[in-house]
Amino acid sequence: MKITGAIFDMDGTLINSMDYWAIVATEYLKSIGLEPPKDTDRDYLENGMKSWHKRACPDIPYEEVSRGIYGIMEKYYDEHVSLKEGVLEMLERLKAHGVKMCLATATDRFMVEKVLNQLGILEYFSFILTSGEVGLGKRYPLIYEKAREALGTDKETTYVFEDALYAINTCNQNGIKVVGVYDKNVFVGEKEIASLCDYYLDKDSKYQFEIE
Repeated sequence: MKITGAIFDMDGTLINSMDYWAIVATEYLKSIGLEPPKDTDRDYLENGMKSWHKRACPDIPYEEVSRGIYGIMEKYYDEHVSLKEGVLEMLERLKAHGVKMCLATATDRFMVEKVLNQLGILEYFSFILTSGEVGLGKRYPLIYEKAREALGTDKETTYVFEDALYAINTCNQNGIKVVGVYDKNVFVGEKEIASLCDYYLDKDSKYQFEIE
């Protein structure tokens, strides 16, 4: 793979956190005495917090919901989340090859900086962009376009690393090079995801791929 720039998602791509994001919506609603709607966690993961909030608990201010969700997740990040196997070695290899790296994530900045610092990989990334800061989620290409522009790398040799189907779809539909990353919490099959990617790292890959 000829690569000069790498734009990384965080949750499910670099760190083992999706077990907790896959239950946090239900946990939050139960914590405030509400019965979770059917498929609430899938709705949350596939459509994002703002969209989910409008359906699940529209009478509660979004800022309050966000604080509640992140309050639950902060404990999980602090006590349970780890790097996915092979991530550190991959980042070292990319760095050694002079690849410019950044992070593009739906998770809020304060949490991203905290967890990446805890796990010892914050230093590998030139900068962080979040969906909240950009103003659009990953169903739109804007966050990836802004990330590549800031990296200053060529479009043909810049790759987005993602685990989520909706984000991979965005890249595929907008001519953005994408490396799909296996995560056990996806709701669709590996073959479907792999078919949309320029490269796919399956569960046995341990992030090993050839760098030109």
